[in-house]
Amino acid sequence: MATNARNRRLEPAYKQHTAVDDKVGVILDVAVTTGQTNEGEMIEPQVDEVEAITGIDIKVVTADAGYAYAKVYGALERRGIDALIPTKAEPIKSRVPLRRFRYDAKNDILKCPRGRILRPARPIKHGRFFYSKAKDCARCPLKSDCLSKGRVNKAVVVGDDYPALLRARRRRQRWSKQDRRLYQRHRWRSEGFHGEAKTWHGLARAIRRGLPNMKIQAYLTAAVINLKRLAAALLALILPWIIPYSAFAASERAVARILTRGP
Repeated sequence: MATNARNRRLEPAYKQHTAVDDKVGVILDVAVTTGQTNEGEMIEPQVDEVEAITGIDIKVVTADAGYAYAKVYGALERRGIDALIPTKAEPIKSRVPLRRFRYDAKNDILKCPRGRILRPARPIKHGRFFYSKAKDCARCPLKSDCLSKGRVNKAVVVGDDYPALLRARRRRQRWSKQDRRLYQRHRWRSEGFHGEAKTWHGLARAIRRGLPNMKIQAYLTAAVINLKRLAAALLALILPWIIPYSAFAASERAVARILTRGP
């Protein structure tokens, strides 16, 4: 069950995870899953697939904020890949949010806004709980805002790759012009592919056909769009030799429209 907006009801859905080449828009990998699959679990396997297909080591990955997880930033960092993924706000709203706590990676401790130390204890998937001492919270002026009802000490979940997330947040604040240009191109290259697949090739109509048929539809759609990209590239090479260059103004979208709908 999934939804693409807060004001829309949940419904059975699938997710199409797509890797698109930044320069020419060729679809390099497509994976279709049920709606419950988290995007963060798919990006690293798709990087492996793209590197295997192209034989090129990826240097930069762009993705939307749906992939802005600490585990994603950490995984890409370890591979030496620059992640141009805008960080998002903390999902849990609190009067004393996690961003006010300071993580000391060297000593593996967390400090609260009042300087009290929280130490790691119970591990969970992709992270650990950090706990404070009850006596440190007993007379804290932030106690009423910081502690949940019925608790005597603070418990905070910190992801395994939390330092990578902090670095990504600082990096986001100083994106260069080149970084912003690459991410802007991602918006119409990668995100634009999904819109093209849904509106021009009927991908949205396949939502009730079951996962196997949805995969077939997604693969055929990607193949058709790649053929359009190839045809547009060939026409871009041929047409300037047929007509004066000043008259050659056929963009990739215009050529694709002709190939899809006819003259």
